[in-house]
Amino acid sequence: MRGNGYQPALDGVRGVAILLVLGQHAPTRPLVDGFVGVTVFFCLSGYLITSLLVRELQTGTIDVRAFYRRRAARLYPALLTVAAATIVVLLVGRRDLGVGQVLAPAAAAATYTTSLFDWAGHPFATQDYFNYTWTLSVEEQFYVLWPFALLWGYRRSPRLFAALTMSLIGITLVLDLVLGLSQEILFDQHQYVGTDTNALPILVGALLAIVVQNDWASRVTGHLARFAMLAVALLPVLAHRNDTHRTSLVIVAGTVLTLVMLTGVVTRPRSAIGVLLSSAPMRWLGERAYSIYLWNVLARIAVLNLFGHSVVGDMAWVALFVVLAEASFRFVERPLRARFARRRGALRRPLLIVPRVS
Repeated sequence: MRGNGYQPALDGVRGVAILLVLGQHAPTRPLVDGFVGVTVFFCLSGYLITSLLVRELQTGTIDVRAFYRRRAARLYPALLTVAAATIVVLLVGRRDLGVGQVLAPAAAAATYTTSLFDWAGHPFATQDYFNYTWTLSVEEQFYVLWPFALLWGYRRSPRLFAALTMSLIGITLVLDLVLGLSQEILFDQHQYVGTDTNALPILVGALLAIVVQNDWASRVTGHLARFAMLAVALLPVLAHRNDTHRTSLVIVAGTVLTLVMLTGVVTRPRSAIGVLLSSAPMRWLGERAYSIYLWNVLARIAVLNLFGHSVVGDMAWVALFVVLAEASFRFVERPLRARFARRRGALRRPLLIVPRVS
């Protein structure tokens, strides 16, 4: 079984993901399909969360309450801060919107249902101000079920559960391919924000975690790891293309490239890819990726109103979201996460502790 030591290059993977997203969000938009960065985030999330839960099962117990508490501590402080700031901006600066039009999308963001609203064609009057939270919705909807699937499946038969995960990957892969090849729709809501279409990268990351934690298929992962640097180089190439009429195909291609990149990082941490992604700039970017993701949209809207789609706008936008994200990271995320962690120790008993089944 692999150890649970910190791997700095995984922060670098987050850095790659946020750079791709920023390439699409920038006022001049140098990357058309930068949303592939979300696929990178999803795949990394599946790997990290599944690794954590599998390690808990392999050491004998899993605490579901603690898992959800960690998720809340990780996500909610910054999300609620940005949502509150956005509400104030809208109520003050958008007199054309009613209170309900502002609070409805904010509530969807806070309850992780933005993707469901978007998928159903619900027209948010505030548009980009909250719609980017669909990615958080997809993740949290997945993790409502995933810990329980591991509890009642993996702990009984890791190999059988891995086979089941592979079957789910096959189903979601076929779904994405059918949707992508059968129709051309600009940012099709089902393809773009669907929980089912975006389950592919999360499941692939989860399967990689199961393989790595059990030291399976070392020959296969070894072959994939050799191409990790190439995968990193091809991700911005994919993001630069214009495949916005077939977004599910971008999800498939991005998932394959992320799998190769992640395999190289976790199996060969001292390789060139590991050294690159564990460098100080990439770690800094990865540690703040969540804050940057949340704040860059509000910063973008403000900058567009001042400078339009210009290089000057790009520079002002970067400066603004870096300041906001750094402040959020230092004074909101880290302190509140630490506070939640301290309170966790005060719990009298876990919600659900399940013994390991040999």
